[in-house]
Amino acid sequence: MKKFAVSTAVTGIIVVAALGWSGTAQAAPTGDASAADTIKSLQGLGYNVQINGSVTAPLTQCLVTGVHGLPNSSAVPTGFTTVYVDVDCPPSNN
Repeated sequence: MKKFAVSTAVTGIIVVAALGWSGTAQAAPTGDASAADTIKSLQGLGYNVQINGSVTAPLTQCLVTGVHGLPNSSAVPTGFTTVYVDVDCPPSNN
């Protein structure tokens, strides 16, 4: 009985950790999402966002190529938790 309780507790911790990580991954879409949408989503979750890359167009026209600095746990972000968003923007038409 004691082994079962410990096993169940460990399994529960693993499931909660996995759900926390998957939630973090979903919070930072890359590829087809616009940089503006991704940044707005991360800021809405409480992160401070730093943009990496040359922003030569409105962020709605830029794509996200990577997100760095997201915690690997379900920790609650604060304004002091900075994530870095790599963007790829179309060239300017100047």
